[in-house]
Amino acid sequence: MKYLNKITQPSSEPVTLSKAQLHLRLDTSGSPPAHPDDELVQMFISAARENAELYTGMTISSCNYEMQGTVANDKISLQTFPVTSVASVTYQDEDDVTQTVSANDYFVDNFARPSVLMFKENAPIKDITVTFTAGCTDNQSPNPYPTPSSVKAAILIMLGNLYENRESVSSVESFERPMSATYLLTPYRINMGL
Repeated sequence: MKYLNKITQPSSEPVTLSKAQLHLRLDTSGSPPAHPDDELVQMFISAARENAELYTGMTISSCNYEMQGTVANDKISLQTFPVTSVASVTYQDEDDVTQTVSANDYFVDNFARPSVLMFKENAPIKDITVTFTAGCTDNQSPNPYPTPSSVKAAILIMLGNLYENRESVSSVESFERPMSATYLLTPYRINMGL
């Protein structure tokens, strides 16, 4: 059994406040452009991104995870994509002493969806813990895993839906992910069979 735990929250979002203001056609003023609903819009950007991550299984905004599980066939699924770095891999030896695996003894396969930690040989079998960073790399140089435009567009569509439907409504459809957002996100789903 595997357990994935997010240990830090993202420090940035894939959609900026200014793009969200433009998408929502908000009348802004000042420098930088501001609107009375900016705090609400920022919360809706995060909510839409979280929904996109939940649906796709991707990590869109970079954050840190801790994953615990058991190695099978010298590999372990990290349950998300893309993994940008591994901070540590530890396990309990036969005497229940925590051991650290050398970074030379494993590598991350980001061609797999979700990303997989592959051991070169003699993989530990029980109680493995992997601490790693995952997420798109828009704020980094180089940028090997940019946020796909379709994902950003889906976030904007969900943001618009959240902004327009803030109050309780009687229709169930108002609470569903907009069909166009689902269409844009579906190609990026991982673990579709789960």
